Amino acid sequence: MAGRDSKKLEQVRSELSRINPACNDVPILTADARDPPSVGSVVAQTEVVLSTVGPFARYGDALVDQAVEQGTHYADITGEIPWVKRSVQKHHSAAAAKGVKVLHCCGYDSVPSDLGTFMMADYCRDKLGCGVSQAYTLVGPSNGGFSGGTLESAVNILTSESSSELAAVNSDQYYLATLHGLPRGSDKPAGILPRYVGPAGTWAGPFVMEGVNAKIVQASNALFAARAAEQQQQGAAAPGKEGFRYGKDFKYYEAIATGSMMVAGLVTAATAMIGAVLMVPPLRTLARRYLPAPGEGPSEEARKKGYWRHDLVALTDEAQPRVVRGFCGDKRDPGYWSTSRMLLEVGLCLALEGARLAADPRLAQAGVLTPAAACGPVLLERLRAAGFSFEITGVDGEKAGNGKVAEPVTAGAAN
Repeated sequence: MAGRDSKKLEQVRSELSRINPACNDVPILTADARDPPSVGSVVAQTEVVLSTVGPFARYGDALVDQAVEQGTHYADITGEIPWVKRSVQKHHSAAAAKGVKVLHCCGYDSVPSDLGTFMMADYCRDKLGCGVSQAYTLVGPSNGGFSGGTLESAVNILTSESSSELAAVNSDQYYLATLHGLPRGSDKPAGILPRYVGPAGTWAGPFVMEGVNAKIVQASNALFAARAAEQQQQGAAAPGKEGFRYGKDFKYYEAIATGSMMVAGLVTAATAMIGAVLMVPPLRTLARRYLPAPGEGPSEEARKKGYWRHDLVALTDEAQPRVVRGFCGDKRDPGYWSTSRMLLEVGLCLALEGARLAADPRLAQAGVLTPAAACGPVLLERLRAAGFSFEITGVDGEKAGNGKVAEPVTAGAAN
C-alpha cells in the first residue's frame, strides 16, 4: 500500500486486517504524488502500480512518468479523456519501447463498455465469421452512490481545459483512436436527444459517461487494427487474413435504455440541467455545497445494496446484418465496489497473466493502451470469475454458446 500519509495508510491496513488478518503483513510505502523521486522509489519496488488519485490531470503525471521510467506496468480509473490523450502523446512510444503497459479507464469508466464491446466483436469473429458495423451499450437499471472525486475531476476538466479541447472531446469519437493510426470514419457522438434504438427495441436517453466510454471503445478498435497490421508486416498472420478488429467503419452508441420516448425526454432534460449547473460558475459553486466533497462517497451499506446492468447489442457487417445480443452487470455498487474490483483484476492480469497475454496475437503488448486491447479475453475470464456477468444471449433466433435461444432485449430487465 502506498500513499502520502503513513498514519492514514496504517488505519486502512488495520481496518482491512479485521477482515483478513493477512493484511497485517502488507508493507506501507510513502510518497507524495507531486514529488517524482519519492514516487519513483515506490514504483521501482513493484511490477504493477494501481492508481486511484484524482483529478488525475492535477495529481497523476508523476506516477505515470515514473512507471514508464522504471519499467513498471500501470493502471488507473480515470475518466479524464483530455489527460488520457496527453498520456498517449507523451508516453506511448517510450512505454512500447520498454515493454510497459499503461492502462487508463480501468473502472466503471470504461470496462463495461470496453470489454462488453470486445466480447460482442470477438463472438462475431469467432462464431459468425464476420465483423461488427455497430455496437450498442444500453445502460439499464442500476443503484450506486455518487463520488465527490468524480465531481471534482469533471469540474477540473471544465475549468482547466481550453474551449477548443473541450469542443474536440464533445464532437470527435476518434479523439483517441487517431493517435493509434485509425482514420476517422462515420461514427458520431450519441448526442443529447432521445433516440429509438431499433435493434434493441427501446427508446434511449443520454448517458453522461458516453463521452468517455465511446472514445475508449474506438481506441480499442484502433489498437486492434494496429496490432493486426503489425502482424501482417511481420508475416505472422495467415495470407489473406485481415486480423482482428471490430469493423472497417465501426460505430458505437451508448445511452440509457428508457423504454419510452417520454422517459427518454426526461433523461435529456435532466442531463441538460446537470450540464448547465457544471458549466455556469455560480451554479457550480452552489451545487458543490450540497454534493459529496473529494474523498466522500456512498456508505458501506449503500455500496452493498448497489447493482448495475448494461444490455449489449451488435449488428454484423454482413450484407444481411444479424443482431447479436448480450449483457454485462454486477450485483455491487458500480462507482466504488465494482470499480475497485475491476481495477484489481486488471492489476492481477498484468502481474500474473503475462504469458497468456503475450500468447494472444490480437493483444497489444506495450504502450498506452485500453483494457480490452491489452487484456481482452484474459480480463474477461478474470472478471467473470470475480462475479461479474459478461454473457452472449444469442443471435436473432439462433442459439448462443450456452444453448439458450435469444430473446429480445427488454429495457429495464433485472440482472
